[in-house]
Amino acid sequence: MKRTRHINLERMRKAASGRFSARPLALGVAAAALMGCAPKEEVKVVSSVDDCVSSTELDEQQCEAAYKKALAEAERTGPKFRSERRCESEFDSCQQAGGSMWMPLMTGFMVASMLDNRDRHSGYYNPVYRYSRPHSNYYNRLMTADGEVVGRYGKSSYTVDRSSTRPKPTVSRTVSRGGFGSVASAKSSWGGGRSGGWGG
Repeated sequence: MKRTRHINLERMRKAASGRFSARPLALGVAAAALMGCAPKEEVKVVSSVDDCVSSTELDEQQCEAAYKKALAEAERTGPKFRSERRCESEFDSCQQAGGSMWMPLMTGFMVASMLDNRDRHSGYYNPVYRYSRPHSNYYNRLMTADGEVVGRYGKSSYTVDRSSTRPKPTVSRTVSRGGFGSVASAKSSWGGGRSGGWGG
């Protein structure tokens, strides 16, 4: 018991406090590093079968199949609006999507730059849309069907999170108040690659 009189309790508290206060900081740095190292993928964005043939490794037959898959994905996953006016307030051109719903025409579709047999799935032919609402932070940006921003319109190649190339959820509701730009804003604030999206 006498030995305890010689222990500097204040020094122990400071040492313990120093050890434990550094831990959350180290964990935060590690988490930030992991977030910054999300898998990336280089993709081409093509606007037609001919563009696909001239811009990618796919031949004409493969590009035709890719284009058809992209159209099917657009019909299944594309943003839906309750009226043509609402749709055209955010996108250049729209088409009727059955019943009273409207959806934007796809601007093009993504094709992975380096395809192998493992990676040949419909996700690599995801349609993209050019956002055109004036004065929006996302004006002239290409977006995927779930509101993830691919990049500024007009480039042929983009580096995206791998999640961008995965198939999107089937749409079960129309774009709500706030518009499609608010969906992109929400995804951006969460780092982009969250699953689900507005249409799940």
